[in-house]
Amino acid sequence: MGIFSKKRRDADQPPAAGQPADSRMAFAQQMKEQARQLQAQAQAMQAQAMQQGAAYRQASGASAAGAGAAGARAGAGGAGPMTWARQVMAILAPPQPGFVKRCTCVTCGAPKQLPSATAYVYCDYCASLVDFDLRQACEGDTLPGPEYVALVNSSQAASQAAVAASDRDGYRAIQERIFSAYVANVPMAVSHRARNDQGYRQAYVRYMAEAAVARAFDPAYQLLEAEMRQRVMGLRYTGNMLSPTVDPDSFWPMAGTLEKQIELSQAHYRSGGFASIDPDRGEHLLPKMAWSGFCQGWLGLLPTDAAARLLQQTGLTSEYVPVAAVDGQPRHCGGCGAEFTALPGANAIVCEGCGRTMHLGDAEIPCASCGATMTLPAGADETSCPFCQSLVRRAGIF
Repeated sequence: MGIFSKKRRDADQPPAAGQPADSRMAFAQQMKEQARQLQAQAQAMQAQAMQQGAAYRQASGASAAGAGAAGARAGAGGAGPMTWARQVMAILAPPQPGFVKRCTCVTCGAPKQLPSATAYVYCDYCASLVDFDLRQACEGDTLPGPEYVALVNSSQAASQAAVAASDRDGYRAIQERIFSAYVANVPMAVSHRARNDQGYRQAYVRYMAEAAVARAFDPAYQLLEAEMRQRVMGLRYTGNMLSPTVDPDSFWPMAGTLEKQIELSQAHYRSGGFASIDPDRGEHLLPKMAWSGFCQGWLGLLPTDAAARLLQQTGLTSEYVPVAAVDGQPRHCGGCGAEFTALPGANAIVCEGCGRTMHLGDAEIPCASCGATMTLPAGADETSCPFCQSLVRRAGIF
């Protein structure tokens, strides 16, 4: 039996042929209502997704719609929002301790050597965003909470009015509120740099809001949104409400529309000068992050062969290699105290524990109270010792 196959409950079985006609008619009406509810849920998710953006994890409406579909399935009695996606990933790219995702930094050319604790893979030498790991992303729950969903829903009318009035500033302000709430309520869906780096968090919110403005006021993108809504409404399902499966023939046109959305988002990125406000300079990862979000939502609703095809065609079948023994220097993050390895020749690294960036050109600073040594976060001249909370300053700073 396939990994997506589920035993139907007796209550979901149709009445026997010998039962009264009114029972059979009631069952048929029930199945029609279930199909209608599925389509209504998909449409609502798509509308919400269009508010979230077309960059990184929310790079397309379809990606968030897919995640929402997974959440709705879980809410209807499924095994959890990412359970089926994890099962697929376990078959295609089994996670193993002591392995690292094979990738190379597009900024400095260095290969990734140290394990990444999150889906956002940063360079061990220059702290640039190198890659995005779908397998890691599937290990966490990135579904929006009720507070965020309520904010998005309550902002719909004002957003539509701003677009109708060609009020870009008003629309931008709404999106900044939405994305600020997104970072706060769905921390697992964004880079861990946003946890403690206020400058990064503010830049991320601004970047996402500007990307949303570009989409909302571009007629070409609005046509693609309408096309995506039609694709979602046109999905055909088999099974029942507890274990629906999407018919692949109705699914691939939706993936084709997402591909067009991604291409247009990349054009927005270049023409809008987004590289100057993107805190991760991640244009090279826009397609991968959009497809990753899409896959997180829809893998569990596809037959196994279609799920494998989707991962293969989108380049998400990652390769993992053993972590090589490296002659690095152990250091400690001055923000959270986590130990990390500074590789020979490395200039900067992002702490896997708290997301702060560490510049490695300076020697570690000892705490006068407890004697612990630490690397100060980039841009900081002082910090509270993560071990005893005493104030630690750079030499010469008073």
